[in-house]
Amino acid sequence: MKKKLYSLSVVAVTMLALSGSALAEGTNLDVNFTANIRETTCDMKLVGGEGSDIQQTLKIGGGQVRIDEVKAGTAKANFKIAMVECPSSLTGLKTTVKGTKSDDLASGLANSIAKDSGGADYSAVEIARADTPSSPFIINSTVDTERLIWTATEIQNKEVALVATLRETKANNMSIGDFLTTATFEFTYE
Repeated sequence: MKKKLYSLSVVAVTMLALSGSALAEGTNLDVNFTANIRETTCDMKLVGGEGSDIQQTLKIGGGQVRIDEVKAGTAKANFKIAMVECPSSLTGLKTTVKGTKSDDLASGLANSIAKDSGGADYSAVEIARADTPSSPFIINSTVDTERLIWTATEIQNKEVALVATLRETKANNMSIGDFLTTATFEFTYE
């Protein structure tokens, strides 16, 4: 078995904006999710957003997100990682989601913009399979049960459907502001 590593970067950009002076359950938030691809061994691409195959922007929650949607975990954007060209001998593919882990949520990618610099506090983006959004991948984990293991069907179909979900990491503590994070998908294939 031969294993090689390569990575795919995803950048999430989320703008949390408040109209009015008080944070209320009905407050709308503008949310964008941007993803891009770095060097890979196999040719991979992102599908589901606006932009090129290697850099895309997805609108989480259709572009307008309410605070109560974030709290409920319904502020989402679907996307796919697709194989364009990989060796025909590929029999297994494991993907580790790497990045800066949230202090309060092991499956969350932390905001890289500090609260003092206008960043949203107590918020993170989780990545999971689209059909199991309540089972997100654990950031930086190489344990098979905590990372993305492509199924035989996903390998045959040459894609895996994913979802990015904006989450509140500590109940009733999320603040509004900008959000920026980077995830690197590291692939090991056999």
